[in-house]
Amino acid sequence: MSIKNWKWLHGLSVQKKLTRAAELIELLLGVIILLHCIVSTAGMVFRVNVIKLFYNTAYLQYQLSSACLIIIGVELIMMITSYSIDSVVDVMLLAVSRQMIVEHTAPLENLLTVISVGLLFLIRKYL
Repeated sequence: MSIKNWKWLHGLSVQKKLTRAAELIELLLGVIILLHCIVSTAGMVFRVNVIKLFYNTAYLQYQLSSACLIIIGVELIMMITSYSIDSVVDVMLLAVSRQMIVEHTAPLENLLTVISVGLLFLIRKYL
């Protein structure tokens, strides 16, 4: 089947064809990320050792990191599909917050993280 037979491409300019191709790639990537989030969530639920969560802080930190990455993946899908500044800011907020929660950072890095989160909230409110 040649490209000329595809109805959705027929009569479109080159720019619109490229835009349509980019939208299809975004959709495909969104589906792939969603599938990965679903599999990761199921794996996390079935593999978690509840007793270990209470006495091993490294294990708790690992589980928090995994959960945050899944949430960021879901927010990334929402950002891809919504095209709004709010969704972009949400993804950035989650990524910055994850780094502060999961990693052991120096006080100066914590201060910079808090300032950046505050700036992101200001951007969301006034833009």
